[in-house]
Amino acid sequence: MAGDRVLWLLSDGAPGHWSQSQGIADALAATEPVDIQRINLTVRSTFWKRLGRLSMPWIRNSRWWLAKVYNIRLPASTPSLIISSGGNTLLANALLARLFNAPNVYSGTLKGYDASAYRVIFTVVSQKLSNNCILPLPPVPQAISSVPDIAGDATPCVAVLIGGDGAGYRYTAADWRNLAQWLVALAASREARILLTTSRRTGAAAEAILQAELPVDLLADAVWWLQDPRPVVRSFLQRATSVVVTEDSLTMIAESIYSRREVLTWAPEQVAPNTNDAQALANYAADGLIFRSHMGAEINLLARDAKIAHCPDVPGMIRAALQPHLNLGEL
Repeated sequence: MAGDRVLWLLSDGAPGHWSQSQGIADALAATEPVDIQRINLTVRSTFWKRLGRLSMPWIRNSRWWLAKVYNIRLPASTPSLIISSGGNTLLANALLARLFNAPNVYSGTLKGYDASAYRVIFTVVSQKLSNNCILPLPPVPQAISSVPDIAGDATPCVAVLIGGDGAGYRYTAADWRNLAQWLVALAASREARILLTTSRRTGAAAEAILQAELPVDLLADAVWWLQDPRPVVRSFLQRATSVVVTEDSLTMIAESIYSRREVLTWAPEQVAPNTNDAQALANYAADGLIFRSHMGAEINLLARDAKIAHCPDVPGMIRAALQPHLNLGEL
């Protein structure tokens, strides 16, 4: 609409990256009229992208570089703010900010890009940069951060969000069997049933093991993603009193924390997260936002009547960080 702030959200197609960008946009939308426009992009040339990263301080013809590096179609509008997350969007974010003389923000680590090309850099671990806003949790969409109070099934439920190989985590068949046995014991200790969903990265072999190991009557609902995908995370979180989430997905962990439920994370035997992810997990645990577990760990990490975890006001922190660059209304 006329008079709305036009927010360009650059998307590389990764759901986790889009979630963070949408979270920043939704933080602004809570207090400001905005027009959110999604711009999809793919990398045309990794060689020119690498060269662009090295040459970025000296680039003058932004439009030429955009065409050389990306497949991208720009809308007719002029952006009030450019937002992105994900390494493949970093160069486009900086080039578009120069081309349109617009403020820009990025959520995530910079992967060698020049920090001065971005107005604000949101991370959950300090990058020791003057324009780095350190958040206690990554941004997520408003629909995730505003999960209603527990719906209250007749029987308590534990939501189980399962990822797969990636981010330095590698699962074996033994890991999946151990996870299933751990979940059975956890549910018994809580006198609860399980709401389980796998994901695109879980894989057919893992799904087959979990289906074989988990008693059918223990499952209040189950989504086997490769067989019949359904977007159920928000509804499962609403119904659950506790959440179990595999540590390979910081996005799923953040979404679980935002639900203000008790959050238990689980890791396989072989783990090698990068320094940033490892520090983020350590921070969440130190702040009491998650309770970490692994093969052989004690089941009763918390009593069944444990208080729901607190949740920091991340949208408010985002608005405060953007205030100097956008002249926002009263915060």
